[in-house]
Amino acid sequence: MQRIVEQPVMARVLERRDEAADLRTLWLERDMAFQPGQFVMVWIPELDEKPYTISALRPGRIALTVRRRGVFSSRLSDLRPGESVGLRGPYGKGYAIKPRGVLVAGGCGLAVLAPLKDALPDAPLIFGARTRGELLFLDRFPDMLLCTDDGSAGQRGFPTDLLRPRLERGEVGVVYTCGPEVMMKAVFDLCERHGVECQAALERYMKCGFGLCAQCACGDQRVCLDGPVFDSAALRRMEEFGHWARLKSGRRVTLNEYGNWRSCRP
Repeated sequence: MQRIVEQPVMARVLERRDEAADLRTLWLERDMAFQPGQFVMVWIPELDEKPYTISALRPGRIALTVRRRGVFSSRLSDLRPGESVGLRGPYGKGYAIKPRGVLVAGGCGLAVLAPLKDALPDAPLIFGARTRGELLFLDRFPDMLLCTDDGSAGQRGFPTDLLRPRLERGEVGVVYTCGPEVMMKAVFDLCERHGVECQAALERYMKCGFGLCAQCACGDQRVCLDGPVFDSAALRRMEEFGHWARLKSGRRVTLNEYGNWRSCRP
């Protein structure tokens, strides 16, 4: 049985690397049994605790890829080698590996899918971003199929534009996706039309990380405990998927309002 850490254990920063735009990867000194799609709770003493995925694993070290957005993420991103943060977890359910998988990532959702790509090196990886400057892990995954909203790199368009022909040719057994929820909903709807399973990693405001507070509810599902990865059967039952989310107060809002709140929150 996997051991879950309920109290933060301090981990030292070994190195950091700028990735793209406002994204930076921190390598921490820590071994961890981890399933791609799971997350850890990251604690900065005297500040706060937030959920992050592990974007890479190596013997004796793990990586967190952080987007600067508010006070916490900026402080985390600015940590220098030798400084430490607290980690607890991993939590949640990850991706279930099945034959003929295709990975579809949008924006920093690639950080969630990156360890899965490491585990499935022959699986096609479709990656979309708004513009060239937001692409990440280009050296790590040189075989990625790229698209950008503005056409500045790869094909002009959206990840669904690259996924659709593969589905039409019957090449895909399962689609693993992570990124903006509007994109994931489009990927899911496309998979539904072709009778292909979709597994999506959802993001919601998480406070405890193990299902106690229900702050991260999406319909009757707790994203931290029942997910964060949900398969097609679960996604079909989640009426809020692709439409609604909840603020820190618990108020239900549109995904657009939720995204605006996340962009400016401390």
